[in-house]
Amino acid sequence: MLDRVFLDTNVYIVGVANQESVEWQILQWLGFDGSQRALVDVVISTELIEQILRVGKRLQNKDWARNIINQMWRNLKLRYVLVDAQEFAVLESLGWLPREDIGVYLTAKQGGAECFVSSNHELIRVMAIKNKDFECLKPEDFATRYF
Repeated sequence: MLDRVFLDTNVYIVGVANQESVEWQILQWLGFDGSQRALVDVVISTELIEQILRVGKRLQNKDWARNIINQMWRNLKLRYVLVDAQEFAVLESLGWLPREDIGVYLTAKQGGAECFVSSNHELIRVMAIKNKDFECLKPEDFATRYF
């Protein structure tokens, strides 16, 4: 059984924008829509919230993006973590992850996520090669494995 998961920004954005998507199924499975009780911890941080707000505002509007965050706080079983600034700087200097992905990687790592779910194929590939902290899955693979 999975105890703790991290969802990348794209899972929230695509899931809420397209309720026919596997991303929406993942959000529902985790309790995002309030239709069931949340059983799995979902790891988040300020970095993730800021990305969701920035991308959501660009794709729809700021109210739409805020609604995603509000629904996360209301319905998900959240585990909020603070990203370590020193570790961020170290990873940035290594250059194996794009700067915008360092915060989400550290959120998952420092939050003790067992699984990192993302549609970002390049990020998944890099993390699968470099990272042994947690399993990295595309949304389709996560859905197949866990429900």
